[in-house]
Amino acid sequence: MSVFVGFFVTSGAGIQAMLALLVLLLPCTLLVAAGLVSQTRVKLNLVWRVAQLGAILAIVTAILSALSVWLYGSASVSVDAFLPTVRVDALSCLMLLLTSFLGWVILTYSRHYLAGDQGLRRYLCWLCLTLANVWLLVTLNNLFLVCVAWSTSSLTLHQLLIFYKNRPAALIAAHKKFIISRVADVLTWGAALLIYLQLNTLQIEQIPLALAALPQPPIGIQIAALLFVISAILKCAQLPFHGWLLQVMEAPTPVSALLHAGIVNIGGFILLRMTGLIETAPFAQLLLVVVGSVTASLAALVMMTRISVKVMLAWSTCAQMGFMLLEIGLGAYALALFHLLAHSLYKAHAFLSSGETVSRRVVMQIAPANHRLNTSQKLLAITGLMSGISLAACLTGLDPRQDPSIRLFGGVLVGSLLPLVNAPYAQRAWSQILLLVTQAFGLALVYGIWHFIFLGFLPPAATHVSMFGLIFAGSCLFGLLIVQQVVLSQPQGALSRWLHPRAFAGFHLDEVVTHLTLRIWPARLPVPVKTKLLKEIV
Repeated sequence: MSVFVGFFVTSGAGIQAMLALLVLLLPCTLLVAAGLVSQTRVKLNLVWRVAQLGAILAIVTAILSALSVWLYGSASVSVDAFLPTVRVDALSCLMLLLTSFLGWVILTYSRHYLAGDQGLRRYLCWLCLTLANVWLLVTLNNLFLVCVAWSTSSLTLHQLLIFYKNRPAALIAAHKKFIISRVADVLTWGAALLIYLQLNTLQIEQIPLALAALPQPPIGIQIAALLFVISAILKCAQLPFHGWLLQVMEAPTPVSALLHAGIVNIGGFILLRMTGLIETAPFAQLLLVVVGSVTASLAALVMMTRISVKVMLAWSTCAQMGFMLLEIGLGAYALALFHLLAHSLYKAHAFLSSGETVSRRVVMQIAPANHRLNTSQKLLAITGLMSGISLAACLTGLDPRQDPSIRLFGGVLVGSLLPLVNAPYAQRAWSQILLLVTQAFGLALVYGIWHFIFLGFLPPAATHVSMFGLIFAGSCLFGLLIVQQVVLSQPQGALSRWLHPRAFAGFHLDEVVTHLTLRIWPARLPVPVKTKLLKEIV
């Protein structure tokens, strides 16, 4: 095979070819595990070990692939004429490392969480198939195969969401998600078809080159970009198509972790992979900014009214996805990738440790935080926050004059830390101020270093940032900050009393979508579930 030929011709090309072959073989370990599940004679301990071994091999492969990118650069590797091309670059390596690590954690957690459950074999089969599709999705270079993997991962996840088939709420929520995802799949396939008809290629790394050779992007390409954006909006649970994300909480906790930490982020990954296409349609970029800004603002307000841990985390995911799409719409690709990775790790930990929330609350009550800042100390803390962020920006070369979106995201960072200025702490006031300034400087410095590193790996924004988009996003996020501060400072005020019932109801956006989806395609529940639902209603 060409792997061995490449190895003797050029060491770098040979190493990347072997890694590409290994990447293609990784899902086979999960497919073997899924096949062994159906064999009742095979002990489940062996199946768990095979699946976990596959995840560990994927982690090692991702690390080795990242080293090859650092040493030899990015490449699209064709192992053999009969095998698909693999994209070996920073984005695919990071996403493979993220999804394989999350897969290993979720497999390990599920092994103990669902021990003794009657449907354990069925659960493990669909979990392995879902992870296998995700690994293929983040590494393949052919747009057609990426669309196949995206659709298939959604279908296998659906089987996990309806794991408890006797729960009507879970079945109806999964049915809504199924309809919305199928609409998104149709849009995605339509976009891929338009790209092939216009550019005569489906190789992802060839699409920007083909677009650069055109004097002006044709209308078909702009429509394809818009279809990809709408598909990502649907699958990232943006308002008003967000209800299913909140209502699938009756699935097992590791499934929720997989959904919120992995699957729902795929829309952002696809857009990052297709940035050259998205930039040909300014309207599509503006749509990302508008939808992302509105979703992030409204979902954050709704989250303030929730007391259920998992529902609060679901609204948080909705808001975070909105902010990630906003970043992509404004061309902040490095920040969007950083956001995607950080949110995935945080949300996986939050869901898998949600059972310890009560224990943590008890500890907080035992050692309450009573130290607050006075007015002068608050002003000093805010000044320190802004100074720390500015210093970090100077040290890492972030220049707001060259990229106006840096001003917006710097303001968002300051605004996100402002609630900590008003919050009580266990430490004394001056220790609290020092901690806040250190946090602001550290966060800004980490992003600045990340931006500097990935400047050579991710393509810079090729189009001018829309001033209307910046103003709209800034207005939404600044309005959110003002409303939050007023509500927190005056919880019994007129604004709080007016806002709370509306925000608690999710501004009644999901009811309209639910009515339409169930009217177009009613959910068909099993007879025992219908009987149970009727008894609950009566």
